[in-house]
Amino acid sequence: MNSERIKTILLRIGLLLGIVACVLTIFVNLASLRCFNALFDATCSVATTRNVVALTFDDGPSRNVSAVLPVLARHDAKATFFMSGQKLEKNMDAAKLILSSGHELGNQAWSNQVMEDRPQNFHATEIAQTDALLREAGVPKPDLFRPPFGIRSVGLLWELHQADYRLIMWDVSDNGRREAPPQAYANAILAQVRPGSIVMLHALGTDDTQARAALPLILAGLQEKGLKSVTVSELLEARGK
Repeated sequence: MNSERIKTILLRIGLLLGIVACVLTIFVNLASLRCFNALFDATCSVATTRNVVALTFDDGPSRNVSAVLPVLARHDAKATFFMSGQKLEKNMDAAKLILSSGHELGNQAWSNQVMEDRPQNFHATEIAQTDALLREAGVPKPDLFRPPFGIRSVGLLWELHQADYRLIMWDVSDNGRREAPPQAYANAILAQVRPGSIVMLHALGTDDTQARAALPLILAGLQEKGLKSVTVSELLEARGK
């Protein structure tokens, strides 16, 4: 084989490897997008004709659960609380109170760290440790997962598939509004919400006083719109109905 032939073959191999690398890079970047579904079914909202939405609370549990649950009860609203394993371990009674009040719990990993650029065993451990505590709290088969900060990776998606979890994202959130006055906070949420929405709220932290003050305003606004807050599992059951 002459040198020109070898150069041509090497050039083609180089081009092919370059194309493969570009495709993989694009795929990995797409996997990190909040509602990209080609690699894994990420639910940001549900198509439904029913007037239901799902309120979700991140970074739980905490002692502030006792301030949130009565507000939900007064408005006959159900919600889903995503649990950080480290916080759940210290606040098991709060988690059990959430369940006994008719709400549901989801997995938000163990340490509430960004789950990107991590070794594969990191994802598996983060999911499994919190899963075990959710079962201890009273969840028979945990299957709802929300990644900390909403950041996804191919490795995380693979582990969720292996653990038979559903990836729950959102189409309405309080990001960028957590310091807003309660009425402005509530108005921003209500302006975006529609039937089938999944709403992400942060109301359980020590500094989330504005969110807790806005919660009754949000719930009253949903009722004025004819929308009922249900758990994520109930919302998923309404898909296509």
